[in-house]
Amino acid sequence: MSTLSTVFLLIGLGCCDASQAQPGMLTGPQQTIAIHAANYQEPDPSYAKWSRLAFREAGKVYTLLDYKYMGHSHVAAGVDQQQFRFWVRHQGKEFPLIVSIRYNPVTEKLYSIDMEQEKRGNLPIL
Repeated sequence: MSTLSTVFLLIGLGCCDASQAQPGMLTGPQQTIAIHAANYQEPDPSYAKWSRLAFREAGKVYTLLDYKYMGHSHVAAGVDQQQFRFWVRHQGKEFPLIVSIRYNPVTEKLYSIDMEQEKRGNLPIL
């Protein structure tokens, strides 16, 4: 029997004893599935720490409108970089802003945070 068939069978068996259940109340396997679904959390991506830092630093200067994770790269021995693109508003103008964070991948020591308005052709491909 496939896993999916087993799940449906268990849910069906849980529904058969619904005579004692109150309206809207889950019982048996349904309750177990609902509890697991409610407790499930997506793990933070590996760049989450750096993303929060980019948000905090860019938000000090600009009004943040949108965000995209651009990627990770190894710049040199002991130096990694995470890049983020924000759509920002500053002094009435909206434009893309590239935030590059360089750090030591082993110790996570921060080396630099660079923010630069993206112009056509000035963003190196990771």
